[in-house]
Amino acid sequence: MEEDYKKVTMADQIAIAVSSPKNYKQLTGLKTGKLVAFMFVITFLLVFIEFGISAITFIAKTGGFKNLALNKIPAFTYDGAKLEMDGNLELSIGEMIIYIDTEKEKLSLDDIEEDGAYIAMGRENIIMGIISGGQNYEYMNYALSLLFPVSFDNSKLAELAPSFYIYLVIVYIANMIGKAIKILLYALIFSIVGRAVAGNFQTGLSYGQVYKVCIYGLTLSMLLAAVNFAAGYFVPEALLMMINVFLSFMFINRGILSHIDMTKPPQDLF
Repeated sequence: MEEDYKKVTMADQIAIAVSSPKNYKQLTGLKTGKLVAFMFVITFLLVFIEFGISAITFIAKTGGFKNLALNKIPAFTYDGAKLEMDGNLELSIGEMIIYIDTEKEKLSLDDIEEDGAYIAMGRENIIMGIISGGQNYEYMNYALSLLFPVSFDNSKLAELAPSFYIYLVIVYIANMIGKAIKILLYALIFSIVGRAVAGNFQTGLSYGQVYKVCIYGLTLSMLLAAVNFAAGYFVPEALLMMINVFLSFMFINRGILSHIDMTKPPQDLF
């Protein structure tokens, strides 16, 4: 049996997780290391779908950060007090929008009409926040002097290209950690019901094994949610959420029932 578990590859784990809950019995006996590796790969894929593709597309379209700074962004200068730019700028990087309007001394989210997550600058300030449904949620508003050194312009910005790419890697890793936490919390919630089902049907599963089933059972719904996000919510978010909850319950329930000991009768659930 131990040899059989050693033969389960990463590709096997993913294939079984998203398409064959009746074979979850092959996954619950895997060592913790293989589950950790699975989580790493899945969170990497989720973040790649939601963030990585758009980041790569953005870099390809702009010709890289250096070209963006020198040729795509309007000429600007910062003298230590005010930002001056030839025109305004609105630039989307994935789900983040960089918005610059130097006609405003101190820009606020009230000056922006469209919904989105913004890094916005006026002549003297930088703000970060979200506009959703006409409501503004500002969580940072600082003077530009805290961001830019004196005598900052396009050429100085181009020199920050390595820092930009390091920042993208940090954002990627942070998103992976966030996805992992989200999966683990969802699995914890589903495992409450899953443990009751496992006990009722005499599966002999420990709580840890039920928790593993829940993690694997969430994989398909998490991937669908990521694809829908990347596609601009082709399916309404609320509708897909209901579909994914049902899908997760179905996969987890089927995965638990794959461990049934047919020689023992089920007990009352409550």
